Amino acid sequence: MNRTEHGYAAIEGLAGTMIQPYLVRLSAPVDEATLRGVLRALVTAYPKLRSVVEPGLHRCHFRVLPEGPLIDQLFERVLRVHPGLDLDDPDVLLAWHRDALHDVVPLERGLGLRVHFAPHPERPALIFGVPHIFADGMTMVHLVSQLLRGLEGSLIEPMPLEAPSMLGAIAPTHWWQWPRQLWRSRAHRVAERRQLAALHVQQLPTRLQPHYTTTGLCHHQVPVGTARLRAAARGLGVSLNTLVVSGLAQAFLEQAPDDPLAAAVIRISVNLRRHYPAAAGHGPLWGNHVGAFLVIESDPRKPLLARVRAVDAAIREGQARYARREMAWTYLWDELTPWLGRTLIGHIAVKMMRAGRFPKISCHATSLGDVAAIQPPVGRVRVEQMVGVVNSISPLPVLTELDGRLSIPMTWQRAETDEADVRAFLTRVDAVLARMADEALSATEAPKAMPEARAA
Repeated sequence: MNRTEHGYAAIEGLAGTMIQPYLVRLSAPVDEATLRGVLRALVTAYPKLRSVVEPGLHRCHFRVLPEGPLIDQLFERVLRVHPGLDLDDPDVLLAWHRDALHDVVPLERGLGLRVHFAPHPERPALIFGVPHIFADGMTMVHLVSQLLRGLEGSLIEPMPLEAPSMLGAIAPTHWWQWPRQLWRSRAHRVAERRQLAALHVQQLPTRLQPHYTTTGLCHHQVPVGTARLRAAARGLGVSLNTLVVSGLAQAFLEQAPDDPLAAAVIRISVNLRRHYPAAAGHGPLWGNHVGAFLVIESDPRKPLLARVRAVDAAIREGQARYARREMAWTYLWDELTPWLGRTLIGHIAVKMMRAGRFPKISCHATSLGDVAAIQPPVGRVRVEQMVGVVNSISPLPVLTELDGRLSIPMTWQRAETDEADVRAFLTRVDAVLARMADEALSATEAPKAMPEARAA
């Protein structure tokens, strides 16, 4: 296990299995027997799905179970069929998805896969769930794409098993660079803590509790299409993802319009695969290879377009610190935590929670991007809707684009925040994104109109 996976094993009791149930609505009927066969082939192709968490003398590790009758027995628990669901009713779909979000997977017995299937004469749906300890978002998207290949009758590609330390993604290139990179990384960390201590971090209405109960889930689709949002982002010289993160930040800041110290603090996920040295010879690294940094946006009175440019600069700088190998200080300590052992890590997490000492952030935003690449080049079965979520301690919106639509499903701890407050927040995000698009497009269209005005 890498350090992230040790963390998931340690907080299993506190936060649950951290399963990632991806809701997938299909464009054509699927035979249950065919689906079952494809899922069984997927378990063969990706050895990590046959893994169990096995305790060692001090640290945990994965034990990959060999193919055979034992896997066949465990596989009997993988697929559940739900006939008669009204999949065209959004409330029914949400309730079904929410139930799957609370699946408990016995990590020390296996298998690391839970699938729910709802037949439909035209557009069936399935919920494909894998605990985060086995796969990050990029791996999940690839697993769904392989599932689609199998449903179309194509062979599922073998997924190699690799277990490198995440240290390779943050370590300086040369040994003599360690002192400088550690100093720079620590200096940034100290400055960030000092900055956060002077600000009022905006959050959803939150009541800290000594125990978590269940996870809330909200499906949400942004009314403004991605064509318009992307045109606005392009006019500002930023990505669609940056524009949406800016909208999230602005929606938090509008909770305290008269507080000059108000700040939105958004944790952004980073794909570490690109930062492993090519000389290491790694493959696709299916599993968990994700880092993160903070975007800190303050001043509720800042104009919207200035907000977008500030967030873009913060995201670029956060990504650049990984490229410059300036994240070593924080992650070097993280690499040591597995040696504390599963019990002590879990104990520390419980104590921090009850003392209200978990890092105070507004939300943790992660992005699956445009998932159109999962569609088969040709074929009868295509994805019409995909909603990927994961159990989370902090409010977690997952930005996903498909067929010109942007969805922002969100999970949160119900013990701490009411669903009405989450929905009110997402409504504010919609309004902010619409205003951003209007202002950005007006700003880019005005110069084009000027020559026509002079000609008139």
